Amino acid sequence: MRGPSTAGALAIVGAVVVLGSAAAPARADGELTMRGVYYKERSTRVIQPMLDGKGTVGDNGEVDGHLLVDAITSASVAAGAAGEAFSEKRLQFGGGYLHRVMDRFRLGASGRWSREPDYDSWFVGARGDVALADDNTVIGVAGGYGHDLITSNAPNMRSGGFEGELTTKLGSVSVSQLVSPRLVIGATYDLIYLAGVQHSPYRSVRVDGVLMPEAHPRTRLRHAAAASARWSGPGETTFIASHRVYDDDWGILGLTPEVRIVKEVDAGLEVGLRYRFHWQRAADFYQDEYAPDDQLRSDDVKISGFTTHTLGFKLAVYGRALGLPERMAEWRGEVIFEYVDQNNRFGNAGIAHAALSVPFEY
Repeated sequence: MRGPSTAGALAIVGAVVVLGSAAAPARADGELTMRGVYYKERSTRVIQPMLDGKGTVGDNGEVDGHLLVDAITSASVAAGAAGEAFSEKRLQFGGGYLHRVMDRFRLGASGRWSREPDYDSWFVGARGDVALADDNTVIGVAGGYGHDLITSNAPNMRSGGFEGELTTKLGSVSVSQLVSPRLVIGATYDLIYLAGVQHSPYRSVRVDGVLMPEAHPRTRLRHAAAASARWSGPGETTFIASHRVYDDDWGILGLTPEVRIVKEVDAGLEVGLRYRFHWQRAADFYQDEYAPDDQLRSDDVKISGFTTHTLGFKLAVYGRALGLPERMAEWRGEVIFEYVDQNNRFGNAGIAHAALSVPFEY
C-alpha cells in the first residue's frame, strides 16, 4: 500500500486548522512554525523539514497540527545498508486538542501516524492536568498506546521477507511548582512497556565467524524520572537545569544532566548556551563478540555503553529588533548550532536548526 503524499498530509494539517478556526471566536490567536534540521555524523546525514501549527478554538480550546519529513542518507552497514549508501524518507503527521474545564482542569487527546518504506507507526494518547493553590501547582497525568509494523522492504537493503509488530504502552505523571516569582521546579515520571519485535531486520552480528541476525528480548519495561528548575535571574537572564535518570529491565542505565542559559541582550534579541552530558551503561546482553549458544545478540550502538557531550548555541531574533512593521514585529527567527562529542561507533556529530515562527489572528 502506498503512503499519502506530502501534499495530502499538508491538506490534513490544514483541515485541522480550518476546522478549529470555524468554531473560533471572531479574533483568536494562532502560530505557525516552519523548522528545518540538518544532522551529520560519520556515516549518516538527516535532513528534516517540519511544519507545526497551533491555535485557539472557542474560549477554552487549543488545537495543534504537525507535519514532518525525514530524508536519511547513510553508508553504515549497522544502519542496514548492504555495504553501500542508501536513502530513505519518513513522513509523519499528527494533531491534538486540549480543552479547559472550569478554569482549573485541562483535558486533551492527540495522535500521530508515520510511514517509512519498511515501517508503519501510529500512537494515540490522552492527558489531563489540574491547577491548584492559585495556579501555583500543576499536576498532570498522561497515557498512550502505539502500534508499529516492521518489514524489510526498504530499497537498497538486505531483504529476507521479514515482518513483525511492536506495541507500546505509556503512563506518565508530572508536577510543577511555582516556588517564587522567579523560580519554577518540576518533576516527571514515565513508565513505558514494549512488547514485540525490538531488533532491526537489517543488522547482523558476527558469531564465531558467521553473520547471524540480531535477537533482542521480546519485552522491555522502561522507567524514566526527570527533575528540572527554571530561574529568572537578573539582567533578563534565565537559567535552566535538569537531570534525567533512565533505567530498564535490559540492564541499561542512563544519566543525563543538562544546563542552559538564555539571555535577552537587547529588545527582541536572545542568545542561549546549552551543555548536555549523557552517560549510559550497556544492556546486560550487549557484547563485542558472541558465542553460538548466546540466545540474545545485538549490534545496536544505542544499547551499548557510551558517553556524549553536547554543546549548543542559540540565537533568536524578533521582527521588532529588525525594525519590521507592526504586523511582523512578533515574528521570531531562530538558529541553533550543536556539536555532539560521543565515544561510540557513530562518531561525533553536528546539528543545525533554523526556524521561523509566525503568530497570527483569525
